[in-house]
This record gives sequence, C-alpha cells and structure tokens, in this order.
Amino acid sequence: MSEQVKHAAFIGVVCGESERVWVEEFFQLFKTPWEFFRPHVRYSVVISTGEPPDDADCKLVIVFSSTPAEQRRPVLISEGQTVFAEYEGTAFPLYGKVAGFPSWGSPLARLRDSAMAVVVEAAMTRFVVIHAGYDLFAEVALLFSAGQPAGNALIPALDIHIAMLRDWILRAGIPIVEIPPVPAGRKFIACLTHDVDFVRITDHKLDHTLLGFVRRASAGSLWRLAKREISWREFLQNITALASLPAVYLGLRQDFWFEDFDRYLELERDTKATFFFIPFKNRPGQNVRRPHSRRRAAAYDVAEQRSLIEKLARFGNEIGVHGIDAWHSPERGTEERQRIVDISGNANPGVRMHWLCFDTSSPQVLEKAGFAYDSTVGYNDAAGCRAGTFQVFRPKGATTLLELPLHIQDSALFYQGRLGLKETQAWKICESVVSNAQTYGGVLTVLWHTRSMAPERLWGGFYIRLLETLKRKRVWFATAAQAVDWFRNRRAVSFQRLDSAGRIRVTLDRQADSEKLPAISIRIHSPNRTFKDIPCTGEPVMDVCVE
Repeated sequence: MSEQVKHAAFIGVVCGESERVWVEEFFQLFKTPWEFFRPHVRYSVVISTGEPPDDADCKLVIVFSSTPAEQRRPVLISEGQTVFAEYEGTAFPLYGKVAGFPSWGSPLARLRDSAMAVVVEAAMTRFVVIHAGYDLFAEVALLFSAGQPAGNALIPALDIHIAMLRDWILRAGIPIVEIPPVPAGRKFIACLTHDVDFVRITDHKLDHTLLGFVRRASAGSLWRLAKREISWREFLQNITALASLPAVYLGLRQDFWFEDFDRYLELERDTKATFFFIPFKNRPGQNVRRPHSRRRAAAYDVAEQRSLIEKLARFGNEIGVHGIDAWHSPERGTEERQRIVDISGNANPGVRMHWLCFDTSSPQVLEKAGFAYDSTVGYNDAAGCRAGTFQVFRPKGATTLLELPLHIQDSALFYQGRLGLKETQAWKICESVVSNAQTYGGVLTVLWHTRSMAPERLWGGFYIRLLETLKRKRVWFATAAQAVDWFRNRRAVSFQRLDSAGRIRVTLDRQADSEKLPAISIRIHSPNRTFKDIPCTGEPVMDVCVE
C-alpha cells in the first residue's frame, strides 16, 4: 500500500554518546522517521545538541543546547533551578540548564512573564536555524528517572516538548509522517486499575485498619458533616455501616468492603480493568523508609481469594501483582510474581508496587524478576504526569520492561494528609488531566482502590462521574496489559528511506497479539496544520511516497 506526501520529514540527529539512549527513547514517543546523523546524507531536518555539522544538508536545523555559540550572545538563565517558559500560550517547565537570547534571532518561546527568549529562529544562508537554549535530552533523562515535582504534575512537560518540535518542523513547510500515540479513530486510551489493599473488613481484628475505620465512620463523619464536606445521606451510610459491624463479623450481613468487587464488575462490564493483588499475607516488606511501614502488610491471603480472582478474570479483567519487595529484590520479585501466576493463571502479569515504592534501580530489578511492565510511576500526593507524559515508555535502566504511568489516584485526591480535597476541587484537577490526555494522546491510567466505593470512604460517586466522562470521549478502554501491548506494537514500527526523493517505507513488526488490539494508524501532517490518518488494518508494509 502507498500514500503520496511531499518531502516528508526525515530527521538526522547529532548528539553525544551518553545522549543516544535518550534520543532513541524520545523518538519512540515522537514516532517519526529519524536516524543518527550520517555525513553526506540529505535530511529534511537536522537536530543537534551542539553546533550543527558543517556538512549538514537540510532545510531546517534545530539546536538544543544551553551553551550556545558566542555569536548568538547567550545569557545563562538557570544552572538547574526550575524555570518556566511559554510557547504560543502553553507554559512548560525546564529543569536543567537554560540559556536565553536577548538579541539574536526572532523569539519563538520566552521565559514566562518575561521578554527573554529561550527559543529563537533565524534564516541562515543554507537553512533555517531554530535554537532552543535548553538540553532536550537531558530533560528527557530527568523526567524518566527522578520525574517532575508534584507541583508541576498537571503539566505534561515531555508531551509539550514533542508538540513544540512537531510544530517547528511544520512551520518550516515540512510535512511529517508519524505514528500517533492513539489507536485509529480514538482520542486516547483509558486504563482502569484497582489496587487490592483490602478484601474484607472482617480480615481485620481490632488492628489499626479497623480502629481507623471506626474513628472515621463515627467522629470523623460527624466532623466532616459539620464542615459540609459530606452530605446527610453519606453521614447516615457511614453510621449504618458502623452499626452493622457486629452482624458483618457474625456473618449475618454482607461484608460491605467485599461488595466493592461486584460494584466494579457492574460499573465496568463494558470497559474491563486490572486488579493488582498483594501476593503474601502479613508481609510489610523491607527497606520501606516511611512512617508506620508495618501497616503496609496485607491482612488477606491471596490463596484464599482464588474464586474471587477467577470471577474477575471470567469477566475479562486482568490480574496483576501488587508488589511488596519486588521493587528492590529480584529474588523476592520472582517469588511474588510466581505466586500470582500460580493462583490467577495469568502467565505474564504486570506489577504495581504497594505504596508506590520505587527507586532508580527498580526498573532493572523488576525486569530481572520477569515482569513485562510496571505501573508504579505516579504520585501519592498529586494527580498528573510524574514522567511528563501520557505515553508508555521504557524507564532508565530497562531493556524490555515498559512503564505504564499512573495519573489519577483516589487516595491522593481525597485522603487527609495527602491532598485532602473536596470533590469540587478534585474534579477540576481530573478535568485538567483528562483534557491533557485528549490533547496529547497516550493512555490515561486511573487507580481506584477496592473499598473506596464503600463506607467510610464513599468515593464511588466521584468514580462513576469520572467513568461516565471518559465514556463520552472517543477512548479505547484497555486493561494495563492491553495498553502496554498496543504501545509495544507501536514501538516496533520502523521506517526506511527508500530513495533520495524522500520515499519512506513503514514496516509494522507486531510484537503482541494484534487481533485483540485496535489498529495503529499512520498520520500525515501537512504544514497547514491539518492531518490525515491512515489506519493500518493488516498491511505489514506501507510506502509513503513523494509526489
């Protein structure tokens, strides 16, 4: 199959050896034809992290460097303190070194609330030069390792960098061939997940969990009612649940925490979800340097939940590992993984760490333990993009493991000691996150714990509202494994330049079962800011040709 497009962009990248891994990962997210720069080859665009090569043969040169040549008269603005820049009304943070240009070129982006340009454009003899006074791939490295501070969570910084680069190429009159980070015909992917920290309230016998429930359902509910944080109806639900505890423990009434599983099955019967179960009872885990770390231990035995797990899987849901020590120990990770494999029958479960425990070595450790994906990178005290993106990515140190970023978590929004928001405040944040997912594509991952629908949390109404909002968008609801598999197929797409006229061959080397996944599409952007999508409905090869 072939499609006609004029002079599609093929990018040559000049960078240092240490930057190559981040260049490669960046262009898995901005999935467009590129290669490391080769002398005497004509490119539409050359991207350089230093001064461009003398023999660059192209229409556009884009330089990302905080150490510009002296003739551009740079001014060092920041040596690593976060600053904010603005491009066409969109603000974005810069975390590394930043240089400004007070008097060279035409400004494209400026410091926020300042006339100082941080991105400039100038027409040279042989090509147009755009110089960004920051180190793009150092920004990528930081986002995929330390991540953004919670205060910047609502800014998808990396997705904004991709959008700016795309826009600069188009404004130079160069069309772009791209594999967008969304299935054909969709705006984004929605991934619903549930961490199973608790199964039944009756698993708890006068421990901190039960006593905390009693306190929050009684005096806590009365206090929140007085502050108008909950309604009379919610107050009565909590008091009724509290009064029913003796009957629940005697087996005379249903366990209202356990009923959450049927609530989720009913709400998500057309969408499906991923449930992460803790593999061992009474294990708080090691190396957890947080207050009350012994409370991390689960009170349920997953082996006794086999019928529940079988029921969830029968309805099309995925069962994953809610890891205890997998984040720091490959041996314990292997043990935790095998425990869930044996009980669930899912031969290739993903993982999310309990309490979101994670460090810089975790991707390698989890990969060594045999996990194909992780979904821990998110916030306990914010909502948004810790890694600056809605896309699945390969974290630092990993070879095969992919990261499904977490964006919205119930306890981060509502729990006292975290954000502790009212529902109206939380809704504004969630609206912003959903809007960004719709703008930039990718996958929006939601975590709503089991027991969060039930008293005393009663966060079910908010979840239903969020779910109904997502259903009104053009989204594909996927389990965590399905979302990762779709991105794995996208990552496997390769580009080959067929001739000097600019013909590009797109090859789809599918890595996962594509029959159960929606199609990838090829998007052709025109310089007039319109685009055309071509769904890939089975063809392994497609040629995009110059007219």
